[in-house]
Amino acid sequence: MIRASGFRKLSEIFRLVPGMYVGSQNGHAAFVSYHGTTDNYARRMQVLVDGRSVYLPPFSSVTWDNIPVLLENIERIEVVRGPSAASHGANSTQGVINIITREPSILSPDQVTVAQGGNGVSDLSAMFGITSSLMDQRLSIAYRSDKGYDWSLINDDNRTRMISWRGNYHPNVSDSIDIQLGFSDANRSEGVVGRSQSPFRDTQSSYNYQQLIWTRSLASAGEVRVNYQHSYSRFDDSQTLFPESYGAYRHDLELQHISQWHPDNRLVWGMGIRSDKVTSPHAFVVAAPTLVQTRVFAHDELRIGDAAVVNAGAMWEDDAMGHSNVSPRLSFNYHLMPNQTLRFGTSLAYRSAATVEEYGNTGPIADHPVWAQGGVLPEKMLSREIGYMGQFPNLGLTVDTRVYADHLSKMIFVDPVIIGTVYNSFKNMYQVEYKGWESTLKYQWNKSDSLIFNYARQHATCASDGLPTNLWHPAIEAGYNNLLSSCPRMVPVNSGSILVDHRLAEGLMLSGGYYFQDEVQVLDAQYVQSPMHRVDIKITRAFGKRDEVGGGEVSLVVQNLFRDSHTEYSSIPQQGSPTLDRRAYLLATFLY
Repeated sequence: MIRASGFRKLSEIFRLVPGMYVGSQNGHAAFVSYHGTTDNYARRMQVLVDGRSVYLPPFSSVTWDNIPVLLENIERIEVVRGPSAASHGANSTQGVINIITREPSILSPDQVTVAQGGNGVSDLSAMFGITSSLMDQRLSIAYRSDKGYDWSLINDDNRTRMISWRGNYHPNVSDSIDIQLGFSDANRSEGVVGRSQSPFRDTQSSYNYQQLIWTRSLASAGEVRVNYQHSYSRFDDSQTLFPESYGAYRHDLELQHISQWHPDNRLVWGMGIRSDKVTSPHAFVVAAPTLVQTRVFAHDELRIGDAAVVNAGAMWEDDAMGHSNVSPRLSFNYHLMPNQTLRFGTSLAYRSAATVEEYGNTGPIADHPVWAQGGVLPEKMLSREIGYMGQFPNLGLTVDTRVYADHLSKMIFVDPVIIGTVYNSFKNMYQVEYKGWESTLKYQWNKSDSLIFNYARQHATCASDGLPTNLWHPAIEAGYNNLLSSCPRMVPVNSGSILVDHRLAEGLMLSGGYYFQDEVQVLDAQYVQSPMHRVDIKITRAFGKRDEVGGGEVSLVVQNLFRDSHTEYSSIPQQGSPTLDRRAYLLATFLY
């Protein structure tokens, strides 16, 4: 699916997931969420790479273009649609994305990939691997740049350099040590025509990580795993009237044990500790404390005969801000037939406040001053779902569908606390009810030809949560009421995609994607995003054998073929929203 889509950027891939929303503030600031979004930070989606969280303070968000992962190095992407705090902890109230990269031990030739095309698209990447009886290694390097959106009102060129290394050391049949290192560095252009407080300029950002996983296999299908990870993210925007910079540090250590104590029952349990630290003279006039968070979790899987499976589990967390929460989950899967499964599930999840939501204090000189009052409670999500999975191999057909009802309470949002100033605080202000249906149909009529259809229909309704019934100032009351009236549009009612991959002749492939979405209102945007009906195509000519030395392929990719003029997210008043014009580029991969 990733190969057929022709997408260049990691964030775009999630247009292929039903119910997912992918938005862009400009050419280098994307955000991904499930069930629409409330603002451009999309704080409720946990994102992992090989189990390592890239969801970082101070804003509890993901800088997608900083993640040093090559699309051609991805083995698969696992997506949990709906709350998963019982397994993945706080900040997974909407869902979880886990990007799994290829193991270094997978034998494949070294490769170089080049992309060149319209609007300044200029990409270069390479992967090199070495395998041996004791250690397997893979090195990946890349450079990616383009000129952002075709929009003369903003300055959004971007250039990103990245490198990553992964090694797997296996001294014996029981032990494995996985080591991962990565670094990215980027120059991103910012600025808006006619805004003196936002002149044309370059910003700098960087991200690095180190991860060490020791795994020991035990008897009777058991396993012990210790996972340590460290990451550091830096951002600097000093060439403006209101400078902004921060550094975010994270250390995380987790122990996990899996035991199969009966053929029909297995248990996983573990514990972890995480330290988050943020330094920013602009976002925190008073330094934010280092947050040391702890967690304990356990899950049990019980098979009842050949037809039923029960999963029950929970995670206890202390968020280091005065709150301890237990997030439970219970699900029941029943096999109607060997290839058809009905599932029922319910779970409770929490999202702890971001560092800036609890401690942010930018002072009066910032562009959008924040004065956090503290005492923000964790958001709470109650989820219920019924799903069906059917596989019909004789027809080449797979159907996956679900209906759900999710209730988010204590939603944290910006609240103006002083009339006559531009100070903002954060409060638990709203509750949101999400209801919907989504489905995926996969049809493969031969080994090379397939069609994947995704569709989601969803609704959102909002109400106040803990606010006084008689607001003390008309301006504040109008602001609250405006947000409540915008709430139903925070999710597109209808959205989905169709991806077709078809072999025209030996070595010649044609793939095409159609992506559609009703209008949507990101709650901190100035404008409603217009409906999207976008078509991308990719024509590929392969030479040699696809995965052997001397092979490769050359592709022509055209995005937004019919020049759909849908708008993207924008918070710039009076000047409209960015649009993506038709864009074409050549993509070539060589194996040697």
